[in-house]
Amino acid sequence: MGLTLDNLIKRKKELEEMLSKIKKERDEVKAKLDKVKVKEDEVYKKLTQTRDPIEASRLEIMLQKIGEIRKREEAKLEELERKIRGLERELEEVSKKIEILKPKAVKWVVEYESKKE
Repeated sequence: MGLTLDNLIKRKKELEEMLSKIKKERDEVKAKLDKVKVKEDEVYKKLTQTRDPIEASRLEIMLQKIGEIRKREEAKLEELERKIRGLERELEEVSKKIEILKPKAVKWVVEYESKKE
């Protein structure tokens, strides 16, 4: 991709759209992760309160499955955070390049020499 102003403006717009999409996805993953953590806490609380060995083993298995889901969601969240940081960094670089290439408003000062006699 060339360094033309139009290309950079298009790229900036694409980056902003991708960034908003990924931030929305991150929020969804955070919400799901919060629900999983609450469920994990509930199962753990039940496990610590139970006296029945069969119920305890069933809850342990459930706790392991929930832990796997939590780890998977945390990995997704971490990946999305890295993508967001990368997009923000690239967006910042593109914005700087646009500022460099954008024509500046120039004020011309014209001075006339007058003949003094």
